[in-house]
Amino acid sequence: MEEPTSRSVVVLGAGSLGSVYAAWLADAGHDVTIVARTAHAEAVAAGGLRFRTLDGAERVVAMGAVDAAADAPDADMVLVAAKNFDVAGLLGDYTGGPSLAFSIQNGVAQADPLVERFGEAAVGCVSMVGGTLEEPGVASHTFTGSTYLGDLDTTRPGAAAEIAAILPCQTEVRDDIVDVLWSKGVLAAAAMGVQGLTRMDYFRMLMTTETCDAFLDVALDGAAIAAAEGISMVDMPGPLQAGSLVRLSRADARARLTSVGQHLVDAGQTDMKVSALQSIERRRPLEIDAVYNDLLAVADRHELAVPALRTVARLMTGVDTQIRAEIGREL
Repeated sequence: MEEPTSRSVVVLGAGSLGSVYAAWLADAGHDVTIVARTAHAEAVAAGGLRFRTLDGAERVVAMGAVDAAADAPDADMVLVAAKNFDVAGLLGDYTGGPSLAFSIQNGVAQADPLVERFGEAAVGCVSMVGGTLEEPGVASHTFTGSTYLGDLDTTRPGAAAEIAAILPCQTEVRDDIVDVLWSKGVLAAAAMGVQGLTRMDYFRMLMTTETCDAFLDVALDGAAIAAAEGISMVDMPGPLQAGSLVRLSRADARARLTSVGQHLVDAGQTDMKVSALQSIERRRPLEIDAVYNDLLAVADRHELAVPALRTVARLMTGVDTQIRAEIGREL
């Protein structure tokens, strides 16, 4: 059997999830360089990335690491994993011209900056993987899920399949990647808002009537926006399926979410935290534009009220404003 060709890869904004993908790619023999915050980049450059797997095993993975996109090398493939408010700076400073580019960020419009910067190399992507940056130089894989890829209208045909062949993880190429992006984005708005505001255990949030109902209200508002835009909510493998969830009766939807919560308990995944809660706990800015404002801009265009989504967005904006005031970072 022919050995797979090694590729050069740059990960722009390698925090928790970006470091997980970087570890997988480097383990598979690809030449990986991460662009990360200074402390993380220095730790990885000095001693490699300490990578913890789902079963608790730990290994050190060697890779390049810099703290400025301008210092990153040209590469065959670019993976964008930064928070949305850092993306413009990273893409503006990076000088490379990859043949493949994708993003594992949150948000229904996360592919837009890549299309603008990399043109036909940019592919749509949704990651259902979970990761945590434990400390500088140490990343953990916390949740198993697929990575969905698909060619956009602007993509060079077949680019998504090329990325899927390179990624050493569970992947699926989809013709409906925009629907998948929206389905993940709507669920993210609900999950990040409810867990971020309550700070409840994720499984308990789904199994408690009041927070379960709040989750459903936000998800239904998001689904209404998608429908107005002509986008379908779709199911993806795994317990939490967006397409089915928003079409169920309230009672059946509650039961579905409760079963998801029980599934997490049975799987031992009781410490699952969405990225927004991780940011709140670490007093870091939130992705309000990517998770909420991009959705609300579409709602405004269609003159939709979406009260639950708007209320959660306002509250999360308040949390973000407080964090930014504490750390001295302006909006």
